[in-house]
Amino acid sequence: MNIGDIIWPHVGKITLDKEALKTSIKQIDDVSWDGDVQTFLEETRRLRDIETARKNGAEAKSQIYLAALLALIPILVSLTQHEALKSIMKFTAWDQILGFIFFVLGIAYSIGAFINAFRALTVKAYHRVDVDEIVSCGGSEDPVECLTKDILKSVRYDRHNINHKVSYVIVTHQLIFRMAFFLLLALSIIVFSPIAYDISEALKGTLCEQRIVP
Repeated sequence: MNIGDIIWPHVGKITLDKEALKTSIKQIDDVSWDGDVQTFLEETRRLRDIETARKNGAEAKSQIYLAALLALIPILVSLTQHEALKSIMKFTAWDQILGFIFFVLGIAYSIGAFINAFRALTVKAYHRVDVDEIVSCGGSEDPVECLTKDILKSVRYDRHNINHKVSYVIVTHQLIFRMAFFLLLALSIIVFSPIAYDISEALKGTLCEQRIVP
C-alpha cells in the first residue's frame, strides 16, 4: 500500500484477463470425472453458494452504506446552521481554520464513500445455470457431469465481477472510517475549542490576580 492509498483508498483499474478466463473454461470443458461425479457436483454447488453469498453480502453492505450516508445529509445540513460551525467560517484563529479543513475532508470522504457504495451495486454478476442449461444437460450422455461443468463455468464467469464488487465495498468501508475520523475531529474542535479558550482565559486571569495581590 502506497501513500496515495492511505490518503485516498480507491479500487483502481481492474481488467478482466480474458485469456485466463478462456483457459479456465477450456479446462472445465476438457475435464472428465470417471469416479464419483456426485461428489464433484456437491463441491461445485458449494462453490456456487459461496460466490452467491459473497455477491449478496457485498450488495447488502453497499445498500446499508448508501442508506447511512443518505441519512447523514440532513444532519450535516443542520450543522451548517449551528452558530459554532458558522464561527469557524470567520477564519480568525488557527482552531477555526483547522476545524474547517477537517470538516471539508470529512465531507470529501463521505462523497467518495457514497460513490464507491453506488459503484458496488452497478457491478453486474448474474451468471447462473438456468432452464436452458439444465434441459440441455438432461439430453447429454452424462447429465450430472454436464450440470457440474455448467455450474463451474457460472462460478468462473462471476468471480471477476464479484471480486470487483467486494473491492468497492472494502474501499467504501475505509472511506467511511476516514470520514468519521475527520468529522469527529472537526466537531471536537468546533465544540471544545471555545470552551478550552474560555477556561485558559479564566486561568490566566486568576493567575494574574494572584500575582497582583501582595
